[in-house]
Amino acid sequence: MLRRPRAILNPDTRRQQLLTAATAVFARRGYRAAGISDIVATAGVARGTFYLYFESKAQIFMAIADDFYDRLEAAISEGAVPAGAERDGRAFLRASFRRWLEFFHLHRLAATVVLKEAAAIDPRFDRGVAELRQSAYTHIADRFLRFQQLGMVRAALSPDIAAHLQVGMFEEIVKTFVVGTEQPDLDALADQMADFEWNGVRPAAT
Repeated sequence: MLRRPRAILNPDTRRQQLLTAATAVFARRGYRAAGISDIVATAGVARGTFYLYFESKAQIFMAIADDFYDRLEAAISEGAVPAGAERDGRAFLRASFRRWLEFFHLHRLAATVVLKEAAAIDPRFDRGVAELRQSAYTHIADRFLRFQQLGMVRAALSPDIAAHLQVGMFEEIVKTFVVGTEQPDLDALADQMADFEWNGVRPAAT
């Protein structure tokens, strides 16, 4: 009886298969409790296949973190204030929050791994998180300043403080309501976050 030939995946696909499996394993068991045997079992590959792509458990963890950081940095850079946003600032904020919440929901396993494990494993990860957070502060402060220039928010407010408040609020919302939940209500979260921020920064009615 002829055996059905096994599908041969190209190297990029196989590498991504291992990354996906490792992300799920680290999110479920934690970095220290997880082993390469868990990763290859989840991926459905031989142990030798793992070593064709990664030298160690630490290396595949670093690849997961690097990939997550790259995706997050790209997402941060896409959030410029579009033309016409001054017509409905609350709607812009709501759409922005919704997009960010969806990003973390779609990448919740990687976010779980990076947020819980990275800084404790290697100080380079801590520096990476700090750099990304600073990038977010800068982006949000610039956006806030743009809103001030359009007369949409109070001029007396500090863009830097506003940026820190927004990042802190978002991190807590993500950790509490998004990362650990299979089906979070992203629309309701985005609505409440937009209402909270927009009602707090608008100029007083005259």
